[in-house]
Amino acid sequence: MIQRVNSLGRKRIAKTNIVIEVQDGNPRLLNAEIQLEGLGFPDAASVVIEGTSAGASVVQRFECGTVANLNQPKGLKLDQLTGQNVFFSLKVIDRSEQVGRLLGIADGLRPEVVGEQTVSSESGILPVERRPLGQQLWRLDFQESHVFLFINSEVPELAESIRSDPTFYAIIYPEIVRQILRRAIVENGDPDANDDRWSTLWLSFGRKLHPSHENPPEPTDAEAVDEWVEMVVDSFCDSHQLRSRYAANDNEREKA
Repeated sequence: MIQRVNSLGRKRIAKTNIVIEVQDGNPRLLNAEIQLEGLGFPDAASVVIEGTSAGASVVQRFECGTVANLNQPKGLKLDQLTGQNVFFSLKVIDRSEQVGRLLGIADGLRPEVVGEQTVSSESGILPVERRPLGQQLWRLDFQESHVFLFINSEVPELAESIRSDPTFYAIIYPEIVRQILRRAIVENGDPDANDDRWSTLWLSFGRKLHPSHENPPEPTDAEAVDEWVEMVVDSFCDSHQLRSRYAANDNEREKA
């Protein structure tokens, strides 16, 4: 059973302090290199890596020794994680009391080295995952650290179409951006926060696209939220020339 942890006063650990590799296999294997020297954690504090995958509630935990006596993860079996998109957290925990105290954390970690079974850290802020969705073609899945685009696994060509087909992209992505930004504002994300939560990343993305680069409004101001989101969506469509690309692709289909 995973021990309860008090997270008050925790320190953020930079993602550069851990390199994660996931090797293909049945099951896949986890390798990692952890660096905690000079961060001020007690020598006796426990070091833990936790893994999860898109759309799953399972958390797989790996004990990695202590700060002073690290057991670098090598060949650990990811036999409980099934999705292509896997994410990890590195935690430093003081277990000297009955309820462990979380001293430091790096969360939302994605593997930098992968095989064909796993998506790498370079996949951007909207990872795509295939899932059975019944009659739905796509759905957004919001988790604590990430938001995923689920694509119906029973339509094999759909995952590629949603990335590259101009018609599909033009019709679907403005609504995806609209939904995510609205949810990010409700989550009260801060585009200047020092973390990699999905709400932070998406609001920073939205501010860059906004014509005046304005910060998102407060979630209580519904009219301002509508205006800000629609200005960002308009800018997104302009930057990708969605109407022009849609029309050009439509003309190509007619010629064929």
